[in-house]
Amino acid sequence: MSTEPKNALSLRTWLTENNGRFDNKVRFQPVLSGFSVIATEEIAPETTIASCPFDIAITRCSSKSSLLKLLKPSKVDVLDSWNERQCIATYLCFHLILLPSDLDHFTFLRHGPYVLVLPPEEKMRTGLHFTPEEREMFRGSNLFGAIVDREKEYRDEWVQCLRVISECKASWGTAFSWELYRTATTHVSSRAFPSSLLSRNPSLSTSPSIEPILLPGIDSINHARGKPVSWVVTYPNHESPSTPPTISLKIHYPVSAGDEIFNNYGVKPNSELVLGYGFSISENPDDTILLKVGGGGVHAKRWEVGRQARGADGLWAEILSFISENEDATYEDHLDASAMLTDMVDRLTSQLPPLKNKSFDPNTVRPEVVKMYHDYIEGQRDILDALIKFAEAKKQAAVEWAAEEGVELVFDE
Repeated sequence: MSTEPKNALSLRTWLTENNGRFDNKVRFQPVLSGFSVIATEEIAPETTIASCPFDIAITRCSSKSSLLKLLKPSKVDVLDSWNERQCIATYLCFHLILLPSDLDHFTFLRHGPYVLVLPPEEKMRTGLHFTPEEREMFRGSNLFGAIVDREKEYRDEWVQCLRVISECKASWGTAFSWELYRTATTHVSSRAFPSSLLSRNPSLSTSPSIEPILLPGIDSINHARGKPVSWVVTYPNHESPSTPPTISLKIHYPVSAGDEIFNNYGVKPNSELVLGYGFSISENPDDTILLKVGGGGVHAKRWEVGRQARGADGLWAEILSFISENEDATYEDHLDASAMLTDMVDRLTSQLPPLKNKSFDPNTVRPEVVKMYHDYIEGQRDILDALIKFAEAKKQAAVEWAAEEGVELVFDE
């Protein structure tokens, strides 16, 4: 383990002191985005790679409790309106705002060794951390709008937090910068797991009642699509009554010495990976595009369509109901719906930035972002191409339907 960076060794020691652990056959290796977890020797399937006790998981509740002790606001309910991201991100920030001697004093800020291994601002590559030139590359795509919307949402959250912190102590408010908060929110978006993992039957399911949590140590393991892993929860029993509830990550695949160990974050399109994680997957089979019918406004239903027009049936049904005044649509309605879908897709395709013959200034655009650009735009164009074929198939079916009724359709070129 002597080859591990000092911060990684401190995290490993801290985890052990708090009843967590990393397998002794793994080590941390510095990479552009922070650290990767590498096998030092061959690791067999069914190996538990890392474990984290419930009591060192970072949750909204634990973060809020620590912040109340630290800030001592005049109104105890002042943080009640903060969401999970605000509580957790602000809690992370204070580990960097305060001096090490302060952290020793404020014992409820207990995640210092964990926070110090999180990638700093300059290593972030999510949409929020794009340079102006990098963001502009995506103009015309859904992702561009998503980045703009997320920045506004997070800035509003930051202002709300800043107001409370500044009232409690002006110097802390000065140190609580937008850049610091933005980076902490990225740690939450890129590392958080659903709170449903902290149950006797852990799962990655989501619902309105499930909140994001951070699992120190376990969240250091990077993502690879389709890797077979499972979560194991251990509770105290009569044989080990003092053992705290713990969640562990077990891999079901072999790892050769020197290879990286991967977790599986689940099905995620490149739009989500770029926006919240800062990387992309080439020819990602889970890519999707969001579409809505008509003017509908901000509350209009959005349809998520994937490659090979996966999920397009619901979109088609809404277009058909938008076109047809009757419950039983005619072949004319199907033709009009096909034309409407084609026009929608053509418009979106024309707005998308180009995929080929596009060069970028290496002085203002980083190569990692260029890769994300190509991966994301390739997926968007592939889905739109599939939707054109889907619309053409619907049109052809309508033509055959009309022929069965004795009507020969002739189309202008």
